[in-house]
Amino acid sequence: MNRKDVILEQFLLCHNKNGWFVSFQSAAAGLTAEQALWKGEKSENSILEIVSHLVFWNERYLKRFKEIPIPEMEGDNDTTFTNVLEWTEAVERFNAVMTDWYREVSECKDSKFDQPVPDTNHPWIETLTSITLHNAHHIGQIVTLRKMQGSWEKEQGVS
Repeated sequence: MNRKDVILEQFLLCHNKNGWFVSFQSAAAGLTAEQALWKGEKSENSILEIVSHLVFWNERYLKRFKEIPIPEMEGDNDTTFTNVLEWTEAVERFNAVMTDWYREVSECKDSKFDQPVPDTNHPWIETLTSITLHNAHHIGQIVTLRKMQGSWEKEQGVS
C-alpha cells in the first residue's frame, strides 16, 4: 500500500466505510434536524455545529488542494462552529466534499504530496493526514453526542 492508498483509505473511513470507528455516514444516519441541534449539559457544540465546522475546513483545504484561491477567513476557528448550515445541507455538503476529496487525491500525481500547502510550511501528505484525523476526531464527538442524547444504538457500530 503506497501513501496515496493510505490517504484514500483514510478518506473512505471518515466518509462512508466503517472500520475501527464508524464513518460519518453511519454516525449521521437517521439523525433528525432536532437531534442534530441538541446540546447536552456538558456539550460545547451540537452535532450540526460540528458538521458545519467540518464542512468549512474540508471545503477550504480542498480548494487549496485544487489550487483555487480562497478568501481571507472572517473570524476564527470558533466561528466555524457558530456559522451553522441547515442540517440537510450540512450533510449533503460534507458528503460532496468527501467525495471530491477522494476523487482529487486519487487523480493527483504522487509528487503533489511533497508540495507545500499554500501559506504554510507543511507538505500536503502531512496536511491530508491531519485533515482525516481531524474528521475522525469530530466523528467520534458525533457518536458521543448521540450516545448522550440516547439516539445511538450499539448495533450502529460502536458500543
